[in-house]
Amino acid sequence: KAVVSTQSTGVMHEAVQSFDGGAQNFEEFNFQTEITNRDKDHIREAPHEGMFLYGIYLYGASWERTINEMQDMSPKCKFAQLPVVHVTAGFSQTDRTHCLFQCPVYNTRTMDGAPLFSLDIFNENVHNSKWALRGLCCSLR
Repeated sequence: KAVVSTQSTGVMHEAVQSFDGGAQNFEEFNFQTEITNRDKDHIREAPHEGMFLYGIYLYGASWERTINEMQDMSPKCKFAQLPVVHVTAGFSQTDRTHCLFQCPVYNTRTMDGAPLFSLDIFNENVHNSKWALRGLCCSLR
C-alpha cells in the first residue's frame, strides 16, 4: 500500500508540474487509468508519463484480453487477474460517463478502509450501473 501511495503521489506531482495551464494544486487533477492488453513480461521500459501497475485482481467479472473488455464471469471462477494497467494523472473527462465504471481498488479483498484509487473500466453499450449493482471491486492481493 505504501509503495502504491508513494508512486501515485509522484505521478500526480509530475502531472501538475508538466501541465502548462492554470492548475495550481492536486484538487484539479485525478487519476486516469487504462487497462492495456499486455502482460508484465511484455513491458520493457517505463511509460513516458505515469506508471504501470500489475497484480490487480478483479472480483465479480472477467477480463477478455482479445477484445480488451470486461464481461460476465463464468460460474466457477472467483476472480480474474487484470493485464498491466497504465496510470496517469489529468483532468476528469465527462464524456462517455454512462459507460464508464469507476471500480474501487482496495489493498486486500477484505476491503478494509477506503479504496486506494478507482480503476476506469469502459464498456461500450453497457451501462455502468450493471457493474455497480454486482458489487464489482478490485484488490492488489
